Amino acid sequence: MRKKREIFLLDKFPYILFGIILIFSLIVFLPIRSCMPLNFFSGAQEETENELEYSIFISSPTNNKIFSFINQNETVPVEIKAKEAENTDYTIKLLINDNEIKSFTSPPYEYNWNPGSSGEYEMIAQLVDGNGNIISSSNKVSFTVEYEFETAEEDTIISIDVEEKKAKILSQSIFRSQNTIPAGVPLFSYKCYIPPVIDGIFQEWDRFESFTAFEPTVKKENYTTHTDISGTFYSCWDDDNFYFVVQVVDDVFNQKYTGNQLNKGDSITIVFDTELEEDMQIPFYNSDDYQIDFSPGNFSDIFEGSFMNYPSNAPPRGVNVASIKLANGYLLEASIPWYNFPNYIPNDEDVLGFTISILDTDNLDSTEVVISSSKIFDFNNVSTLGTIVLLDAGNIQIDEEEPEDEGITESTD
Repeated sequence: MRKKREIFLLDKFPYILFGIILIFSLIVFLPIRSCMPLNFFSGAQEETENELEYSIFISSPTNNKIFSFINQNETVPVEIKAKEAENTDYTIKLLINDNEIKSFTSPPYEYNWNPGSSGEYEMIAQLVDGNGNIISSSNKVSFTVEYEFETAEEDTIISIDVEEKKAKILSQSIFRSQNTIPAGVPLFSYKCYIPPVIDGIFQEWDRFESFTAFEPTVKKENYTTHTDISGTFYSCWDDDNFYFVVQVVDDVFNQKYTGNQLNKGDSITIVFDTELEEDMQIPFYNSDDYQIDFSPGNFSDIFEGSFMNYPSNAPPRGVNVASIKLANGYLLEASIPWYNFPNYIPNDEDVLGFTISILDTDNLDSTEVVISSSKIFDFNNVSTLGTIVLLDAGNIQIDEEEPEDEGITESTD
């Protein structure tokens, strides 16, 4: 018979030590754990709002986006992703501040929303069945719209006599006031006594009137903001030429065409009606109408150019074009000899049909959107032209003469 082995306290020491360590660990661990996020110990990552959490998802605008607009035509680009809804009969409703602004029954779920006023907005999209029941809702997006209506300071001081001259011309002339921006006020082009140098330099134009209120006219549903496409236009004239410069803001520059195709790329189009009063009721082009396209080139292997689409369908004679690439667009400057307009001789107070348009293509193979100096514009309808007035305001290009120094006489030997 085997003798039973005695168990001493020392034999139990490893177990006792393990128990003490376990108890101590629990005492220390539990307070620390209560201070840590639950997913710290589970290995799970903190969830963030993303497309996978929703059956429909607003990808544009992004949350907390601030839109700074400079004119009433700019829009907020809206894009909704909803793959599950593409093969159903459901409708997607877009709400801003609880008001429905748009509904979609098929993709693409994209829309350019014009807010019209500054403010804070909240956007949500809802997937709705045929009975009006909400099947699911998207993420909520908050954004801010700020309109910056700035009154441009006039660099040129125009005398009261010139303002009276303008008022007299407007009161006695016939033109399509509904097409002008702002309504009833045409463009004024001052006579220059020193012709501008066509070299792509902007500074010498600051004595003439500028125009910036371009409005989307062709494919205007594609217009978003002034950072996509906008421009500043100056002009002047003398007995020999019509001169102009346009500084274009364009976030994506694209010009790969020449000749009669140049208006498929980023370009400028000018249309004149030299007998406006006689053509008030005529929508089609005739012998006194002229359309000229201008290209800045691509600043590489395509040079600046121009092409007269009407009436000659050929490059205009003697036109001089210069352009420079800017960080956010380009500048184009040109002179057009009046002899390209047969039977027309420029005179002070002449009132002409006129529209200048900026064509934007971005990365497309043809025009995406056109903004113009007239409220409405159609390339094939001259009754949509705005108005320009040729005005002799005196020599506004020179500074006031400084008084000659007195008491100094030329010495003679």
